Amino acid sequence: MTPAFSQDRFKLSVILPCFNGASTIAVQLEALTQQAWPGGWEVIVVNNGSTDRSMDIVKIYQDRLPDLRIVEAFVPGTARLGVPHSYNTGISAATGDAFVFCEADDEVASGWLAAMGRALLQHEFVAARLDHRKLNAAWMHPSVGDGYQSHGLFRQPSFPFFESASACGFGIRRSLYEKLGPLDVRFPIVHDGEYCWRAQLEGYSVHFEPEALVYYREKSDMKSRYRQGFNWGRDTTRMHHYYGSPQGRLSVPKQLLSMAKTVPSGICAGLSYLLGLPNGRQALGNWVWDWGWSTGKLVLMLENRTLPQREGLAAAFAALKQKASAAGNTDHGLQNSA
Repeated sequence: MTPAFSQDRFKLSVILPCFNGASTIAVQLEALTQQAWPGGWEVIVVNNGSTDRSMDIVKIYQDRLPDLRIVEAFVPGTARLGVPHSYNTGISAATGDAFVFCEADDEVASGWLAAMGRALLQHEFVAARLDHRKLNAAWMHPSVGDGYQSHGLFRQPSFPFFESASACGFGIRRSLYEKLGPLDVRFPIVHDGEYCWRAQLEGYSVHFEPEALVYYREKSDMKSRYRQGFNWGRDTTRMHHYYGSPQGRLSVPKQLLSMAKTVPSGICAGLSYLLGLPNGRQALGNWVWDWGWSTGKLVLMLENRTLPQREGLAAAFAALKQKASAAGNTDHGLQNSA
C-alpha cells in the first residue's frame, strides 16, 4: 500500500489528558522526551481542572518537549466532563495531520511515536500494543496470558464482531476524525470502544500496531479496582444497548443469578488473601474488579438509564452482513481496510 503522506510532511499531535496526575505524569513526560518524528510533532496537555501540582510538573518540561502547550478543558462553575471531552478539547487545539493519544498514568516505550507515525502513514485508525507488567506489582499481572490488547485487538464474539481498543493507545488521522466526529461524552468510560465501533460501522478498520508499545498502569488498591470495574460494566452495558442489544424481560434476574454464582469464588479469594496464601491477593483483586463490573451492569439495568439506539443500525448491519457474505465470511473480517 502506498502511504498517503510522506514522513517529513506528516505532523503528529500528541494529546495527553490530565486530572490530578501529579503522582505519575512525570513518568509519561520523561518518556515523551525520548521520542522523535521527522515530520514534526507537538504535545498538548489537556488540564481537566486539576487541583494538585500536575500542571506545575508539566511546565518543567516546556523546554524539553516540542511545542508543549497546556489547554483547559474544565470551566469553573460547571460540571467536570470526562476523558472524551478532554481528548476532544486537545484535538480542537491541535495542528497535526494525525492525533496520537497517551495518558498521564501510563508510559510510552522507546520508539512509540515513530511506530505510531509510520502506521498512521498507512492506516487512518491505529491502536498500540499494551504491556501490563512493567508498571505494576506482580499481583496485578494478568493471571492468564499477557492481558488486554497485548497481542491484538479484542473482538466481539457475536455479530457484528467489532474490534475494540483502549484510547490510551489510539492514533487517528485528522481526516477520519472529521468524518466520524468527536468522541462521545455520553460514554465517559468506554468512549474508546464506542469510537472503534463507530468507525467500523462506517467501514473503517482499526489497525493493531505491535511496534508501538504503551506500558499500562493498573489500579493498585481494591477500592479503585472495584470502582473501575463498576464504571466499565455500567458504561459497556449502555453502549451495547445503544448499538442494538436491548435488555430482555428477564435480564435483571439472570444478572442476579450470575452474580450469586460468583460469591463462593469471592469468599475463597478473600480467605486466601487474608491467610497470605500464594496468589491470594491476585485472585481477590481480579474478583473485586469482576464484581464491580457485574454490579455496574446490574445498576444500569435497574436504573434503565439507557440511550436511544443509534439511528440507522438496521441498514448499517444489513450492509455489513452483505459484505461479509459476499466475501464468503459470515463470522469475521466485517471491517474494510481504511
